Amino acid sequence: MAVAHVSPTHALREPRRIDWRAALGILVTLSATGGSLLFWSTTSDTRSVLVATRDLPPGAVLSISDVAAARVRMEDALYRAAIPLADQGQVVGKQLAEPVHAQQVLVRPQFAAMSLLTVEQGAMTIPVTAETAAGGRLQPGDSVQVLVTVAKGKPESRTIVVLPRVTVYDVGYDGRVAVVNASAASASSADAAGTASSRATRGALTSVTLAVTQDQALQLAQARWNGDLDVILLPPAAAPPPGQGAQGAQGLQGAR
Repeated sequence: MAVAHVSPTHALREPRRIDWRAALGILVTLSATGGSLLFWSTTSDTRSVLVATRDLPPGAVLSISDVAAARVRMEDALYRAAIPLADQGQVVGKQLAEPVHAQQVLVRPQFAAMSLLTVEQGAMTIPVTAETAAGGRLQPGDSVQVLVTVAKGKPESRTIVVLPRVTVYDVGYDGRVAVVNASAASASSADAAGTASSRATRGALTSVTLAVTQDQALQLAQARWNGDLDVILLPPAAAPPPGQGAQGAQGLQGAR
């Protein structure tokens, strides 16, 4: 009987098949690795800082619900001015020296450097206008000087210093919102329009509340009811030598 021999080149070979389970496992592994690398690269250079959750006016006391944590990218110089999440306990309960807006990164200069009222002080309000109070450019924490003009319009008229330096505790504005010329704002650049709209959020200056001692309160009350007051905005400086307030009161009595 004849036997036929089949050469190896003509032998039937089983076709190669792709192991889809292995391929899927490799794909999942690569995706997970890539996602991890992407997450690490996007979060490794961000820092946790505090942001405001709502708009707050000057003088408001910051509560725990007014702040939230946010991860942001910022340079070292900016981060030093911002308030990190770890310092949340240092600012909650503090009074704002400047207004803040929702989602704004909080910075240290927005907070009053010290308590605006000491145990020896009280808050006293006097009526003012922008014309008599530094054009209305006052905010809590500012240092101001109070003048009084007596016998206004008469030859014996005099202007004297009532309080050489006191701290602004609060600022009052007219409840009616100021009107802004929208057409003029739209004619200017977008930045100018944004600035104009931000100025329209409060009315005219009507009063200023000062942190004063009992003696200063008496001097200020006497000046208010016997003359016309002016408030001068002062640069930050050390407190004046003691006794100057009393000199102002004596000058007022002499002017009367």
